[in-house]
Amino acid sequence: MSETDEGKQVAMEVTPWVDDALADDATMEGADRLLFGIFRTPAANNKDPNSPMGLPIFSSALEELKDLDVAYSRNAKEIVDSKRLLLLDADRLYSAGQKLPPSRQAREAHIKNSGLPDYVKAVEGSGSMEKEIYHEINPTLQTDKRLTGINALLSEIGFKCGFSNGYFVFNEKTGMVTATEVESDDRRTLQMVNDVRKALQGCLENMIYALNWFADAYRLAPRGTYEIAYDFADLTLNEEEDKARWWGYVVQGKVPAWVYFNKFEGYTEEEAKALVAAADTEDPDLAPEE
Repeated sequence: MSETDEGKQVAMEVTPWVDDALADDATMEGADRLLFGIFRTPAANNKDPNSPMGLPIFSSALEELKDLDVAYSRNAKEIVDSKRLLLLDADRLYSAGQKLPPSRQAREAHIKNSGLPDYVKAVEGSGSMEKEIYHEINPTLQTDKRLTGINALLSEIGFKCGFSNGYFVFNEKTGMVTATEVESDDRRTLQMVNDVRKALQGCLENMIYALNWFADAYRLAPRGTYEIAYDFADLTLNEEEDKARWWGYVVQGKVPAWVYFNKFEGYTEEEAKALVAAADTEDPDLAPEE
């Protein structure tokens, strides 16, 4: 009933299913697995072996994530502190014989009212013309060096999370690559994605198995077998390469042309077959006169 009631039973009367005539307890005989599905990360949970959940994918990169936070924060702080500063002897702000305000706040107010840039800061001089102060401070940003360090941390974090080296890069963009290059350079990333897909597939299979049992138990659907189909996208698929390869099959006579039109040109199977049949059939209206 509250966040502190973990593990306490909730009466059926106070649930949304009170009108569904659900029993507090039910026995389902013949099930060979638990009637729920868990989507867990592929990594083995060596922190808590009794937990059904996997470890977060970033569990082995916690120190590097802290370092990344520090690196990015320091870069942001450096930008904030990079403001140009001009230290100027306060005596230069007043004409001869004009009395110098005794307080720093009064001198800063004078600078503000005089129309000088806000990076001008009045400081105490020595009273000697030879030792008057005029000093500019123009901080040099170390952005390039810091980005190199940030990218090194991102690469290490990505690798420890199961991705290929250099997969995560800050402030950069790579060009187009072929499917072969992706498969070669990002093999670790592809393996990570496939492992996650397998975990998702296992979760869905258990969940659908449970739903089938509940549907049978409460007569929500006719009893019978079911078949699950998964259609995960090909991570290394390059459409232009794939089209060229399949058109080569058509030219070589290994694949009917209607298969190509159906697969790549958006035609239904019937439309594609009709198109090929029309091309193969001589139209008498278009035949040359004898």
